[in-house]
Amino acid sequence: MKPHFPFNQAQFYYPGQEIRIKEHSYYNISENDFKDLEKGRNRLVVIAVFFVFAFVAISAKLFEFTVLKEVGEVKSANASSYSLDIKMSRADITDRNGIVLATSLPTVNLYSDNSKIEDVEKAAKALVETIPSLKYEDVKKRLERKTHFVYLKRNLTPKEKYAVNRLGFPAFNFENGEKRVYPQGKLFAHIVGAVDIDNNGLSGLEKNFDEELTTKSEPLRLSVDAGVQDSVRSILASSLKQYKALGGTAIVMDVNSSEIISMVSLPDYDPNNVKSADYNSLFNRSTLGVYETGSVFKIFNTAMALESGKLKLSDKIDSSPLVLANYTIKDLHPQNRPLTPKEIMVHSSNTASARIAMSLGAEKQKAFLAKVGLLRPLNVELPEKSKPLVPDRWWESTIVNVSFGYGIAVTPLHVVNAVGAVVNGGVYRPASLLVSRNNKLPPGTRIMTEKNSKIMRQLLRAVVTEGTGRNSDVSGYDVGGKTGSAERLGENGKYLKGSLRTSFVAVFPSEKPKYALIVMLDAPQKTKETHGFNTAGWNVVPTAKNIIETIAPQLDVLPDFSVKEGKGFI
Repeated sequence: MKPHFPFNQAQFYYPGQEIRIKEHSYYNISENDFKDLEKGRNRLVVIAVFFVFAFVAISAKLFEFTVLKEVGEVKSANASSYSLDIKMSRADITDRNGIVLATSLPTVNLYSDNSKIEDVEKAAKALVETIPSLKYEDVKKRLERKTHFVYLKRNLTPKEKYAVNRLGFPAFNFENGEKRVYPQGKLFAHIVGAVDIDNNGLSGLEKNFDEELTTKSEPLRLSVDAGVQDSVRSILASSLKQYKALGGTAIVMDVNSSEIISMVSLPDYDPNNVKSADYNSLFNRSTLGVYETGSVFKIFNTAMALESGKLKLSDKIDSSPLVLANYTIKDLHPQNRPLTPKEIMVHSSNTASARIAMSLGAEKQKAFLAKVGLLRPLNVELPEKSKPLVPDRWWESTIVNVSFGYGIAVTPLHVVNAVGAVVNGGVYRPASLLVSRNNKLPPGTRIMTEKNSKIMRQLLRAVVTEGTGRNSDVSGYDVGGKTGSAERLGENGKYLKGSLRTSFVAVFPSEKPKYALIVMLDAPQKTKETHGFNTAGWNVVPTAKNIIETIAPQLDVLPDFSVKEGKGFI
């Protein structure tokens, strides 16, 4: 049968011309089809109405937020409103100004359910190719264990996690974890310490406050200042290089509160990578090392004598060589005449200091050293601390040696803490790495009168203006201090001739001290710049000067150029 068309076949239409179907067309719509079309049309109407209402609602909200809301209300939506609430199991550690020294970041750990591994060698090879830091033999051994859980790698990066996921091994799974990081790197290594792979405190404050850091959410706020710490470390590191020393330490302390503002021990290490550190870098010279400090101890010898009432500034003490049982004590710079207390400090006379100590006796000497904390371990908040090495018996030779810093070994922190008590008006407060609460001074113990404390400040100022501390004077900062150069003990227990451990304790401003500083270098060498000398005046003294003139402005200690030498000396 031929097809029948309802229009003329001969009629031709150009593209775009309207083709009208006549009413008598064969395309008739049945009643059922018409009902279906009606249903579809009704549905389209409902959908259209829904979209109209949705559009009106969205427009109304936009109008409310962009027009009706006041400017102040919009500003109240700060960034914290949209921050992710990620809670770590270990609290942060910050410096006194809130700078983060230790924090935790969310991460993932890769583990394996070995029961789901069909081909150990294939899985191990694929994983090592994906994460090159892994070792094939180690991974293979782990995957061969008959266990549902074995760690393969801790703290994966997002890139590593994505790459492992792409391998498609059902045995490889991830667990949420956290990684302890130290944004300041080496800067606070010996203070903050580090944690182990399971985030347990391993050393430093991380170890000492392990329970508090894991049970409390608020940060542990320290007394240290990151800016001051950076300056002190930089200058000390430069001095170690310049004087070719084996190591060194520097501590800055607030003399009134005994808060530690900075504490550096070099060499140091990166707590982000403890495994790479050697013993020498891990050793904290500030609180763990105990040393004979030499003539620095004359500060305590003189303070003891003044406080006893048996020494007056007008007194003159014999400085000739002192003969004991089998040896003779001499001065490095003999004056060959009786010396006043001021001259004893300025010229650092061993013989005169020894005679002062002998006149007071062992009991008074021990009692005063105990009052300034030099005979017991410090209560500082670090696990790495040592108790002083004190003689079992206090013979006459002990009295003499201790008077100029031999026969007793203490930490540098012991020394600066005790000096702070001597110059702050005579009140001893234990050193602390935590900031004082409510800006209130912790309770202290009086160790000497304010009058004698003032005299000691002036004696220390005289050492800088007239004595061995001259290279530490900073214009406008009225620095006072005392040097010490002690021979180092060798492994055989004998002193190494010519090998010194040099120390310098400084206070500034000396008229009304705010801060005390100790700098110590281990075995500095004789150089051309030091004219062949390796004593304290040639290395730690200029180092202390550089530190003071750098950090004083950071500590808001303004220079006073009206200061005159010997001003107000009693």
